[in-house]
Amino acid sequence: MRKDDPLFVYVVNQTMHWFIIGLTLPIIILYMISKGLDLFQAGLVLSVYSGTVILLELPTGGLGDAIGRKRVYMYSLAMSLVSGVVLLFASGLLWFVLGFVFYGVARALSSGSMDAWFVDEFGKTKPAGDLQTALAKANIFIPLGIGAGSLIGGLLPMLTSDLAENVSWMNRYSVNLLLLIVMVLVQMGLTITLVRETTLKEGGRSLLQGFKTLPQVLSDALAFGIRDRFTLVLMISSLFMGFGLLSVELLWQPQVLGLMGDPTETWIFGVLAAGYFFASALGNMVATRLVPWFGRDHLLLLTIVRAVSGATLVILAWQQGLLEFAIVYLLLYLIFGVASSPHAAVFNARIPSERRSTLMSFESLMLQSGGMLGSLFIGTWAKLAGISSAWTVAGLILLLSSLTYGYLYWVGKKAKGRSMQLMTR
Repeated sequence: MRKDDPLFVYVVNQTMHWFIIGLTLPIIILYMISKGLDLFQAGLVLSVYSGTVILLELPTGGLGDAIGRKRVYMYSLAMSLVSGVVLLFASGLLWFVLGFVFYGVARALSSGSMDAWFVDEFGKTKPAGDLQTALAKANIFIPLGIGAGSLIGGLLPMLTSDLAENVSWMNRYSVNLLLLIVMVLVQMGLTITLVRETTLKEGGRSLLQGFKTLPQVLSDALAFGIRDRFTLVLMISSLFMGFGLLSVELLWQPQVLGLMGDPTETWIFGVLAAGYFFASALGNMVATRLVPWFGRDHLLLLTIVRAVSGATLVILAWQQGLLEFAIVYLLLYLIFGVASSPHAAVFNARIPSERRSTLMSFESLMLQSGGMLGSLFIGTWAKLAGISSAWTVAGLILLLSSLTYGYLYWVGKKAKGRSMQLMTR
């Protein structure tokens, strides 16, 4: 891949982006607990984060369509920097809420911005290219970035514990946040250097002009997303996916902590966090093999994969040994990885280019909404009935959500049948 190839730039940008996120992923719940928060408060903080993303998801997506995806992504990096600094010095619930509000703003600004940039630039430079294959290739490398970040994030507290003990405002997890701040600055430089936006017609608008045109941009995109039944059902499917994902992400660290013999061995969290992203990368490799087997019928593949992922989460819920838990846990993320590029290909084939960033943000809003419901509902259920029971419920809901893809598959087959009848008359 050349340096001016959109796929190369996208891979570099998003691999670094998710590497940065991975630095705190394996320890963030533990970091909050180490600062005095309990599991319920940690879930509340994550819910505030999800709520912030939900409130800003559509406006920031529309802003990307109005003033340019690169500019909006740069704003997201600035917010990530502020969030990292606040969380580094956070000392109570309110400070963590504030830090995650900034993090939510950053997440909303980044959501869909570089993805929309890539889809449009790829379509311009390679109009006959296979988007699903390109996305699958990208999604092999990108999870490796977050996996590497997670692996490093799990090891840092062990390697730097002596340093943390000698600094009054630090604890064993603080170095993770320090490294995050440094890497965000590096990512700013890489984005300025590598990303070139050529497909957006209105890229010259100022920020003020972008806000003025935002209502019209949003209304046009939302009208399409709601009126087009196919797109709406895909977004509802994403809501269920967000519910399942947050159910796992909220509870896996406390569950592993309960299965461990020595709670100081934080490398286990890093290995598992890295492992599930490596498993996701492997899942994208598997997807490139499975898609031809299904006659490139993405919806049929997605229906089966979603049902299997729900059943796997139920199995994960009742694992009693750390090794068995790790195996099923990684298998679950491999299955999630299989669904990634087929879903993205189906979604992007349906939505118009001029509304792409907004509609991607709309879909991400649904994902985050599901995540907020998952963190509140499943977090409360886990507190009342235990993690195993909560994951069983989440797995069954995820399994039933395969009906969303099944419905679209059925509608597509029905439409093809009518077309064949008309052709034979």
